[in-house]
Amino acid sequence: DHQTPYDVVEVTSADGTNTRRIGLAAVLSDDPNLYASFRSPGPFGGATIDDPWETLREYKEILENDEGCDVVVPLQHTYVPDDHKTCREFDFPVVLSGHDHHRVDEIVEGTRLIKPGLDGVYATVLEISWDKASSSSEPKIRSEFVKTSNWKPDPDLKLENKRAYDALLPLRNTELARVPPTFTPLSSVNSRGKVCTMGKFICSLLRSSLNVSRRQRRQLVDAVLLMGGNVRGGTEYPPGSFFSLEALEAEIKPDETVGIVKMPGWLLSEGITATHSGDPIPGWVQFDDGVKEEYPENSVKGPIITHVAGKEIEPDRIYSVATKVSDLTNGQSPPWTEYYEAHPEHLPPKGAYANIHAELMSFFARNMWRKIWEAIGPEATTKNGSVIYSNDPTELCTYDCDPSERLERIDLDQDGIVTVDEIHNALRDVVGLSVDPTEKSLAEFVHSFADTTGDGVVTLEDFETFCEEMPAFYESQKWRLAFPKVAADSVAV
Repeated sequence: DHQTPYDVVEVTSADGTNTRRIGLAAVLSDDPNLYASFRSPGPFGGATIDDPWETLREYKEILENDEGCDVVVPLQHTYVPDDHKTCREFDFPVVLSGHDHHRVDEIVEGTRLIKPGLDGVYATVLEISWDKASSSSEPKIRSEFVKTSNWKPDPDLKLENKRAYDALLPLRNTELARVPPTFTPLSSVNSRGKVCTMGKFICSLLRSSLNVSRRQRRQLVDAVLLMGGNVRGGTEYPPGSFFSLEALEAEIKPDETVGIVKMPGWLLSEGITATHSGDPIPGWVQFDDGVKEEYPENSVKGPIITHVAGKEIEPDRIYSVATKVSDLTNGQSPPWTEYYEAHPEHLPPKGAYANIHAELMSFFARNMWRKIWEAIGPEATTKNGSVIYSNDPTELCTYDCDPSERLERIDLDQDGIVTVDEIHNALRDVVGLSVDPTEKSLAEFVHSFADTTGDGVVTLEDFETFCEEMPAFYESQKWRLAFPKVAADSVAV
């Protein structure tokens, strides 16, 4: 009831002698892979998404013949290859499109294709004009991209925008991790056209998390590879920013998962190179900081992968790679698609997938519990009121671990049970983390990690377990990635 199949705009010349009718028809991609994650009844309430080109043919005829339009302008939400198909199969003078995150202004088969990019950072100013009043004359197309920030915002819309974003404050104020210098300045801009620092940061965190032992769990991963379309924030983060719950939600969809696949070194290299050798695409592969890439001078084949897991790549070695499994056959990386369509037996079963959000939140929870554990221990020392953390893991859980004293320091009401609220307070008051009083997702993950018995409560029994297990946990230094070690004479931040 709230949609119209097309629209017609009438434009009259300044002297009033010439009126033109502009027809607008909007279509979007019908690629089922784009909507595979939607639950029943599916996208758009279960509505059928028609073939975009058949739809354009239908409405082009209606707009030109029945509505008497002088020109028809398609409004598309499709990727560049689909836009090119429209340019080739029709005689539209201009196509206005979206979907891709980068800007495009090109002429294909006589049709001008214009895409201003993501998030309304740029707008397209389009002028369609005719030299003659006769209806048969061809229109001229003039266009330019302008930054929307060059104009003052509408006051009412600015207020409404602030009201909407205020709902995200609890997420924005919830700190998950400090960002190591190697990933700064932190940015997810142009993740479909380059390896951005946010993409490398998330992949590196995932690799570390998947490689951390937690009781009987062990998964060894050599590399994490995510296509750029999965890192979707398009944001330049200010200097000094921490990685927040808002950033996690903005960058990675909550239902995204990864599986661990076996991948020969030559295929790993060719698959990445194929996505890094042309224009920006959703499949532009992001990778962790153990993967190295070089661009040889005068090379027409694109970059080459030189290192995986921090070591020189071995073409015939079989690597364990964590990635979004459906991306391996979505056509964005032809070498991967060809190989895994021919060898589907090498793909993991869906039951073996790991949700990225859950995996990272568990990783952050382990780091936060370590921080709390260090700060409430008898060996903790302070400087100017802040806890100083030791570089020596063996000092953290020595013979006098004293679980009772640790419990007492965090159990504010002294009832022998540590609650989610008390964990939340500890994240703020003991660790010095930025937290929001209404958002306790991180505290819940930390509480779940601290509950070694799985009975839903954290008691002295759990603290005794950690006194026994903590030395083994500290053997793995990779879980310190989100919170790098600090010098013994410095204050942790």
